[in-house]
Amino acid sequence: GTGQIFSDPTLQKLAAKKGKTIAQICLRWSLQHGFLPLPKSVHADRIKENTQVFDFELTESEIKQLDDLEGIAGYATDPDTASF
Repeated sequence: GTGQIFSDPTLQKLAAKKGKTIAQICLRWSLQHGFLPLPKSVHADRIKENTQVFDFELTESEIKQLDDLEGIAGYATDPDTASF
């Protein structure tokens, strides 16, 4: 995602509801889709925060809400189908 994810009302509302940060919500969304997220930070507190995503789950409707967000995250090429 881009910096825009942090100002998205849907993500802000969901993060507040779950008592998590927007970054944690996005990491959990990735995990529940079977993706391997690669978070990056140089700040010790954020590195620790990025590991604290296994004590909650997103519901199917919450995942759908995030799936429907457009314009705030990029789509990566599937490495299994890309011609490098």
